Amino acid sequence: MRLPAEEVARYLGYGGAALSDDLLSLAQRCETELLSACQPRRLGRRMKRCDMPFESADLSHYLQECDQVFLTAITLGGEADRLLRLWSAQSMAKAAVGQALAAVYMDECCDAYLLELETHLSQGEYLLPAYSPGYGDFSLSWQETLLQLLDASRRIGLSLTAGGMLVPEKSVTAVVGITNIPTRRCAVHCHLCTMPTCPFRKGS
Repeated sequence: MRLPAEEVARYLGYGGAALSDDLLSLAQRCETELLSACQPRRLGRRMKRCDMPFESADLSHYLQECDQVFLTAITLGGEADRLLRLWSAQSMAKAAVGQALAAVYMDECCDAYLLELETHLSQGEYLLPAYSPGYGDFSLSWQETLLQLLDASRRIGLSLTAGGMLVPEKSVTAVVGITNIPTRRCAVHCHLCTMPTCPFRKGS
C-alpha cells in the first residue's frame, strides 16, 4: 500500500494489530480507486493573529505565543465522496475500509501541506500542529468565517451546507500557529490537544 497500512488499521479500531490478509487486500483495491479518482486541493493564507475574528479560549491558549498564523483548507474533492457512497452501497466492509482510507489520505495530505508551508517560514519560525474548528471550544460555527477568509468556495470549491457540513465532505479546515519555540512545532504529535483520551491520539 502507498498509504500506511498501520494508520488504516488504527482508524479501523485495530490499535497496533495488523490487518488480516483479506482486509488488507480489500484496502489495497479500494486505495487504488481512491488515489486514482481524487484530486486533492488545498490553500492557505498567512495573517496576523490579532486580525482573526475567532472567539475561543482553547484556540487562544493554543496560540498563546503566536503573533501570526496560517488559515488552511484541504479537500479530497467530490470524487472521494462519490466513491464512499458507492462503497457504502456495496458492502459494510468496503464502507468501513473506505472511510479509514479517506481519513488516512486526508492526514497524509495535511502533513504534506504543512511541510510545504514550512518552506514559506523565516529562519527561527516553526509551525504548530493544525487546530480545527470542533477542537475544544473552537466552535464549528466558525467554519463559515474561516472559509470566507480563504475564499475557499471560489478557489477550491469548498463550501458549507445549510446544516454546517463541509462539501465535499472529506475536507478539513484549520488554524496553524506560527511559533518561535521549536519544541512546540508540528512534528510533535498531539501535544497541544485538549482531548488526551482520544482513541486516535498519537504519541508525543
